Amino acid sequence: MTNTQALRAILARVGAFTGMLKEHIQLANNPLHEGKPFEPPEKELWAKITVNNAGKFITGMGDKPCTRTTGIIFIQLFAPLNTGTDALSQLADKWAEHMEFYGIDHLELREANIIDAGHSSAIGDPSSMSYYQYNVNVAYVVN
Repeated sequence: MTNTQALRAILARVGAFTGMLKEHIQLANNPLHEGKPFEPPEKELWAKITVNNAGKFITGMGDKPCTRTTGIIFIQLFAPLNTGTDALSQLADKWAEHMEFYGIDHLELREANIIDAGHSSAIGDPSSMSYYQYNVNVAYVVN
C-alpha cells in the first residue's frame, strides 16, 4: 500500500464519521470552498485533521527488504473558550471510538490517545477568538 493509498483510506474513514457536521471539519490544506478558506464556527465545536507520516523501517529481509510505514492522525478538537469541556470530551471519545483499531487492506489504525491541550489560539492573531482544545492522536501502520 502506498502513502497515497493509505492517506485516501484514512480520509475515507474520517469522512465516515457521523458525530459532527462535515462543514465543521477542516482537513489539512483543504481546498477552497466556494472560493473561501475554511472558517471555523464561532459558537460550536469544530475539528482540524492532519495525517502525518512518521517514517519507514525495515521489518525483515528476503529477496528485498520488507518495510512498514508508521504515522499519526492528529484530530484537533476545538470548543469556544469558556463553554466547558464536557461536550469536547464526549466528542473526543466518539472520534477515538470511530478511528482506533480499524483496518483495511494493509492499513492498521491503532490506539487513540486523548489529550487535553488546554487554551489555544487556533487561527491567526493570539488576541483574536480563542478556543479550548482536545487532541485525539491515532497511531497507524502500513504493512
